[in-house]
Amino acid sequence: MSMKIHIVTGHFYPQLHPRAFRAKELALEFARRGFDVIVTNCWTINDFDYVNYAKDNNIRVRNLDIFVSSLQGNSITKTRGLFSQLFSFLKEYFLAGSFFYRGPLIAKKLTIDNDTDLVIALSTPFTCVYAVSRYLKKHGVKCVAIADSGDPFYNSKQSPKAIWFKFIEASVYKQYNFLTIPTGNAIKLYAPMIKREKIQVIPQGFNMDNIKLYKGEINNPVKLAYAGVFYRDIRNPEFLFKYLASIEQKFEFHLFMRERDSIIDEMISKYPSLDGKIYVKSLPHDELIYELSRMHFLVNIENLSNTQMPSKLIDYGMAGRPILSCNEKTFSKEILDNFMAGNYDGQYKIDVKQYDIRHIASEFLQLYENAKK
Repeated sequence: MSMKIHIVTGHFYPQLHPRAFRAKELALEFARRGFDVIVTNCWTINDFDYVNYAKDNNIRVRNLDIFVSSLQGNSITKTRGLFSQLFSFLKEYFLAGSFFYRGPLIAKKLTIDNDTDLVIALSTPFTCVYAVSRYLKKHGVKCVAIADSGDPFYNSKQSPKAIWFKFIEASVYKQYNFLTIPTGNAIKLYAPMIKREKIQVIPQGFNMDNIKLYKGEINNPVKLAYAGVFYRDIRNPEFLFKYLASIEQKFEFHLFMRERDSIIDEMISKYPSLDGKIYVKSLPHDELIYELSRMHFLVNIENLSNTQMPSKLIDYGMAGRPILSCNEKTFSKEILDNFMAGNYDGQYKIDVKQYDIRHIASEFLQLYENAKK
């Protein structure tokens, strides 16, 4: 079966972002199956060679240059003043940031060929899903359309929005055959805006062939690691920093993050005993898995809401190291002490086989077949 598949995404390789991983893994797996794959990318990394990357992986990449940034450098997200925080909140609540500007701009720059068989529009940002719906409606492209959402838009626990976005989101989904989400716990957040039978759960997927893992002995001091981002509300790490600062045992706490976060600097300044014990790095995804495999154990800070599953849990599973999973409500000093002593009873278990990209891609193709019936 020969197909033309078009993926529209706000993030793409080499960005260190769950949506970039989603777009990249799907695009490359579809290409390996011999399909004609086009990726429209809204965020351009200006010092990355997209031409050769596309050629090497047998795909086509169209950069819209809606956002442009550099691949180099770890920027520090600074803490904003009270007025700035209030302004940002109001802008996000009433306007969803730059939604009413970026959405139409993406739709204007977008081109989807009339002979396209399948379009997959990735959110975050939701503006991509919105822009594709506008384009399909205006140009009448007859294809199967799937909206893929990593995080809720209107029902976001992290950034609440005005009620009119609920109706905008519902209107957008009418242009799609299916909405795919990574976890079934989030179905209730989308159900008020789209027919339940249109919502399909397809988790994150990765190419698990040729994963490089550390095979040697892991020497003391104890090495623990966290990968991902922190949030002050749903994923605040202070409970962990506070306890680690209180113990005398020698350890190394490695933080693998997209960028240097102000929360980290705040914690280090608040708990000076952690200075010299925390290492902050930003690594490509393949290198990250290897580095995680060099740790004694890995820490997953769960969201206070159970409607999202951090994709880094899959990275942890691929790394093959014990996982301590908790949040500020479920955190146990005794369990952490046990982990620091090499006792991993109570570790979080994850079956990574279900996240193999070959299986995930087949699930998307099955939705295409279902829509064509």
